[in-house]
Amino acid sequence: MDNSYYNHKKHREWREKVLRRDKYLCQECIRFGKKVTATHAHHIKSVDEYPELRYKVENGISLCLACHNKKHPEKGGRRK
Repeated sequence: MDNSYYNHKKHREWREKVLRRDKYLCQECIRFGKKVTATHAHHIKSVDEYPELRYKVENGISLCLACHNKKHPEKGGRRK
């Protein structure tokens, strides 16, 4: 997805709703007993495969940068 999608008003609203619902805490880190601030809203089911779920809050999860990069190494610049 290009940056225009991420800057779109509907995406920003969806992102904010997901983060607010999860109290701005990374849901992956919480599973391991750590409280880490979430900065990213991640689509559980990919938008490419499920475009109808693009703006469904239920299809989002709040993640910190590190956990989001693990889900998307192509976006996070992880080193080999």
